[in-house]
Amino acid sequence: MRTFTLLVAAVASACGGESPDLALNVAWKFEAGDCASNQTETVRITWGPSGGSMADVEFPCTAGQGKVGDLSPMGGSYSIAAVGLDAAGVTRSRHLGTALTVGSAGRGGAPVDLTLRPKPADVVVTWRLSNGSGCPSGVVLPYFIGLYRPPAMMGGALTQKVSEKQASCSARTTTLTDVAPGDYVVELDSRAVTPMVKGSRAVTVNRGENAAVDFQL
Repeated sequence: MRTFTLLVAAVASACGGESPDLALNVAWKFEAGDCASNQTETVRITWGPSGGSMADVEFPCTAGQGKVGDLSPMGGSYSIAAVGLDAAGVTRSRHLGTALTVGSAGRGGAPVDLTLRPKPADVVVTWRLSNGSGCPSGVVLPYFIGLYRPPAMMGGALTQKVSEKQASCSARTTTLTDVAPGDYVVELDSRAVTPMVKGSRAVTVNRGENAAVDFQL
């Protein structure tokens, strides 16, 4: 028995001691604020080998960290992404993705740090003129739909442009995509002297919620 014990110890020493820790742990935080201020109750982690099938694992946001699975003892490359969900399952924040490459020794249990940022949303803009059309009578022209930060003083000039789309007046709608949460002013402008079509509307974009702006001109 003594000889057998010594032999096992020698083999374990030759193989590098204890088995490697192949657990894949993640830890998350927000760009600013906490779970409550970011309207997040659940964090969903999507992970898997690069180019392979992905798996979803969910945790209470307040846990701050958790184990999503085990890495291959052969090592490899993995993709990890995350979203923060509110009580209704609406995505309020997201981590776009982390690429991870590990060897056969794993990460020793060290968590992968993920930062959740507010999820952008779309602003859907629609318009209609008093004649029931999207265009002035007898003419089709482009409209320029600009998204601006609110002026410092109410009624002030719109100078801080965030984005702009151009659309035919006949379309009667366009969408400003990937807008960060915040307060904005949407301006519709034909940039034509005659007929001139112009208007502005305030809009608030909440994280993960599409907003709508309707012009009745």
